[in-house]
Amino acid sequence: MRKKKSITLANKPTYQGYSYAFKVAIVERVENGQLSINQAAKEYDVSRSGIQKWIKKYGNLDKKLVGMGGKSPKQTIEDLKKQLKAEKYKNEVWKMAMEIVEEEYGVDVKKKYLTPYQREMMKEMEKRSHKD
Repeated sequence: MRKKKSITLANKPTYQGYSYAFKVAIVERVENGQLSINQAAKEYDVSRSGIQKWIKKYGNLDKKLVGMGGKSPKQTIEDLKKQLKAEKYKNEVWKMAMEIVEEEYGVDVKKKYLTPYQREMMKEMEKRSHKD
């Protein structure tokens, strides 16, 4: 049988749940890197999902990052998604412009101004796009 460790951060919870101080103390230890979520769950005999919910509710890592001028991982991902979408749009516009130039002037712009390697890569990309 597993030996339970004594909890020094707060008293063992009653049927009502865990105290606010207990939750915040665990969240601080996880955010400061003293414990992982799994380690905290084992050490304090609390579910991992419970600790994850507490971090979301009581954690201030995102708030600290924003206060310092940084971005949280979620914000960074959203920004990168927006940038990717904009770049894809620019790429499509560029492709259409090159096709228009080729049709209007009869000049193969891609072949004329691209290196042999770039031309080969363009051919491969076109083949892939036609397969999809």
